[in-house]
Amino acid sequence: MREYLVRVDTQDGLQLDGALKQPGRRRKRRLAVDAMVLVHGNGGNFYHRSMFDEYGDKLAALGCAALRINTRGHDMIAHTTGNGDYRRSGTTYEVIEECRLDLRAWVAWLRASGHESIGLWGHSLGAVKSIYYMALERDAKVRAVVATSPPRFSYRAFSAMSEGQEFVRLFTQMRRLVEEGKPQTIVDVMVPYPYVATAGQYVEKYGPEERYNFLAYLPRVRCPLLVTIGTAEAETLMTFRGLPQEVRETIGQHPNVSFASIPGADHFYSEQRAQLWEVVETWLAKL
Repeated sequence: MREYLVRVDTQDGLQLDGALKQPGRRRKRRLAVDAMVLVHGNGGNFYHRSMFDEYGDKLAALGCAALRINTRGHDMIAHTTGNGDYRRSGTTYEVIEECRLDLRAWVAWLRASGHESIGLWGHSLGAVKSIYYMALERDAKVRAVVATSPPRFSYRAFSAMSEGQEFVRLFTQMRRLVEEGKPQTIVDVMVPYPYVATAGQYVEKYGPEERYNFLAYLPRVRCPLLVTIGTAEAETLMTFRGLPQEVRETIGQHPNVSFASIPGADHFYSEQRAQLWEVVETWLAKL
């Protein structure tokens, strides 16, 4: 098993880094894909220890290359090199729409490296990005998508919850900053979950248009897609409350989309990583 640091240039000139774990030459491929792009979540990156360390090893052991990547949304605040200058990036500043440029570049890199059957496996925000990318790009080079715990970004749903009044108050504050010409103002937010956001990023991400509500994009994904959600996160987190039932109702008429509920799992599958892996491995092997 070998691992290399790799880099790509996106279509708009950003440089993104990652790490490719290659299976040994004698490893026989036992899955439906020969390379998997592992897409980090909110504030994540390819070099921070996460569940993808463990799953990358397991994929490589089954003859599948594992590519852990940075998107331009890596870390909370970062500086990304592009076209000879530095740009502010990271979760605080990112526009989710631009993930299409990032994933397109990484998939193209794998294809140029000789991989023919590529999968996307995203966790959290990375799961939303993976669904969004395939719904809009319909990239024929990607043969399967695993979306582990994609959060629901829904103005309607959040407004109706017990925290709804605080969410609407914060959203109104952020929208006012945008209207005043201050979209780059950074605010510590607590709903729908704690992180640091610019006013412009928050309004675009959580606005009434629900531009990034992944439920709307599930029917538009044509390749096999597996969505997983933990029962513990569905009980405790605002972005997952009531979500398993909504996913089941949405995918009812779409046989290419599968759903698995992981008993007892929190958002990071802290104690249920073996159970999650069993579900994903079984699904990939059957494709």
